[in-house]
Amino acid sequence: MLVSSIARLNAVNTMNNTVLSSMQMQNSMMNAANNKHTFGGEHDLSMLNKMDKQLSLDLLTNKLLYNVAYLQEKMTSKHQNNKINKSLNILA
Repeated sequence: MLVSSIARLNAVNTMNNTVLSSMQMQNSMMNAANNKHTFGGEHDLSMLNKMDKQLSLDLLTNKLLYNVAYLQEKMTSKHQNNKINKSLNILA
């Protein structure tokens, strides 16, 4: 039971970390868009496009990691509940 509780807490921690990272990526994207006047010239727009692509990939990665951690937490919770139910049936 302790191991499943630790697994659940790790999954929740991973979910929280990915949400925070996603928020930071979105803030970076917004800052890059708001500060577009700091990029001068056409060649710098390609750098802005490159930054946008990288931040978008980071957002997708964080979303995937969040979903994996969510499913891991859900599966561990179900496993923990089943284990409790089996132990209660044995006692009864």
